[in-house]
Amino acid sequence: MLGKMAAAGLAFAFLCGGARAQSPEQFYRGRTLNLVIPNAPGGSFDLYGRLAAKHLGRFLPGQPSVVAQNMPGAGGMIASNWLYGVAPKDGSAMGVLVPNVALAQVIGVSSIAYDARKFNWIGRLVSPTATLFTWRTSATTKIADLKTRETIVASTGPLSQVEITSRMMNGVVGAKFRIIEGYKGTTDATLAMEQGEVEAVVMPWTLMKLAHPDWIRDRKINVIAQYTRKPVGDLAATPSIFELARTNDERAVFSLFFGPDEIGQPLVAPPGVPADRVEALRKAFESMNRDQDYLADAARQKLDLTPATHLDLEKTVAEAFEATSAQIDIARKYYQ
Repeated sequence: MLGKMAAAGLAFAFLCGGARAQSPEQFYRGRTLNLVIPNAPGGSFDLYGRLAAKHLGRFLPGQPSVVAQNMPGAGGMIASNWLYGVAPKDGSAMGVLVPNVALAQVIGVSSIAYDARKFNWIGRLVSPTATLFTWRTSATTKIADLKTRETIVASTGPLSQVEITSRMMNGVVGAKFRIIEGYKGTTDATLAMEQGEVEAVVMPWTLMKLAHPDWIRDRKINVIAQYTRKPVGDLAATPSIFELARTNDERAVFSLFFGPDEIGQPLVAPPGVPADRVEALRKAFESMNRDQDYLADAARQKLDLTPATHLDLEKTVAEAFEATSAQIDIARKYYQ
């Protein structure tokens, strides 16, 4: 019996070794690649994940089928944990991660069973590009005004990203946000700004363009800052919120809080995937982002694309783990 088990084990190891020795084209030909989406159907992650699933296979050697699968739960952590610890490590599984995948690990969220530094980062599909706007009647018209006058901003509640980051900026760099809670969502918040209840809202630039193109066209709003370090998309002339940070410590805290916007919606493969297959996935991602059919499909769905390379993502993740214990304590303070 032991001899048979040993022989079976050797045969299995031989098969596994043979599969790993295949070239990317040999491996992917006739195969299905599963792409996991960390949220339920119908939302932004689902739209972008399915857009990638529809087109990515055309650019991979062997042109495999790519099938999108939703795996919602725990704010995206279920999908992240599955990709890290359970998904096959042969290149047949990948997924979209949530933006706070590194921050949650750094501040010690208990449900995490992954190391964000060990994922094989493929590239970013889109950044939400959270952007701060004030109504045209507000005296806050530029980023420097956030430190010199009280600016009333709408919030959906104490755990909302708007409130967390506004409280952090008040405490860390001396901004003067006055936060008004109780709005049920972005629609209510923007209506409150239009009616003069508040001066400011924070929302993704892509959503603003879809929901209120006339506000932009007719200059009804002041675009104060974008919550990323680098200009994204058509916001090249808009200041970065990082301009408020004066010291290296303050910039490091900002990196923790606003790093998720830079990570956006990234495609990753699990750790342990053979290097040549990871490279094939990265090249396919780059080719997809130059493809006219892919770009046209995104435009038809009114989906902005703000891609970034795996190198950009790896850099942002690495910076999150360079935070000192004091900086992490600040992050925990405002996230609780």
